[in-house]
Amino acid sequence: MRSMRLLLLPLATIALLAGCRDDPVPDKSKKPDSPVGDTQLRDTIQRPIQRAKGVEQTIQAAKDKDDSRLQEEENGNPNTSPP
Repeated sequence: MRSMRLLLLPLATIALLAGCRDDPVPDKSKKPDSPVGDTQLRDTIQRPIQRAKGVEQTIQAAKDKDDSRLQEEENGNPNTSPP
């Protein structure tokens, strides 16, 4: 029984030291796979932002049209077409 304990101590030490070795160097020729979850999250976040930008452009175009129509009316050139 005592010899078993004497043998177990060096084996446990070797096992612990084996876990402390350096990590393998990654192969630089391979590109890491892009995680699918990140692109799905990015797309989910970007979708409402892009929609809001589209709405902003539409509103800005309508505002510019109204501003130009008001400017023409102020200058004495009434526009006969409806808004």
